[in-house]
Amino acid sequence: MAEDVKARIVDAAVRLLESKGAKGFGQVRVAREAGLQQGHLTYYFPKKSDLVAAVLARLSERARGEFERALAHRGPLDAAASEEVFFDLVRALLRDRKRSRILAPLLAEAVDDAEVGAALGAQVRAQRAVMASLLGRDADDLDVHIALAALRGLGIESLVAPDEPQHVEEVIARFRAWFARRPTTAG
Repeated sequence: MAEDVKARIVDAAVRLLESKGAKGFGQVRVAREAGLQQGHLTYYFPKKSDLVAAVLARLSERARGEFERALAHRGPLDAAASEEVFFDLVRALLRDRKRSRILAPLLAEAVDDAEVGAALGAQVRAQRAVMASLLGRDADDLDVHIALAALRGLGIESLVAPDEPQHVEEVIARFRAWFARRPTTAG
């Protein structure tokens, strides 16, 4: 029962972040979207950072599921298949503004709240591990950092320049050129 209520609250928070961004992430709005009184929300998530951590965990689960489904359709990953999965991620990010719209207010929260920053840091480390496995590199390899930084930047760009769908394939073509030029061993 309690887990159902917590899930309803997290789902409501994600929906509001997707549709309204930072404006939708107040406790009153989240409680209303979940069909609860605000007191119920604060019972399950006493601090905003608790709710943010739960939202980040949900987003991580969702991303992991999408990634696993994408890999299941491809079979074993050689270097070329890994590259295609990576570019599918780039393409999806550039076409789906919801992901960036969710993360933008959470990043702002992380600056002001150490607990939110810690939760977001854990999310970043998990993303780094996935990207490292995809690129066949160590999580501390600079190519992993560059690839993630580029993805985040593209996500932000998708928020401020949403009317450029033809831009997606151009960006992917440039990213492919970078991939072709990068060193093949960690260094």
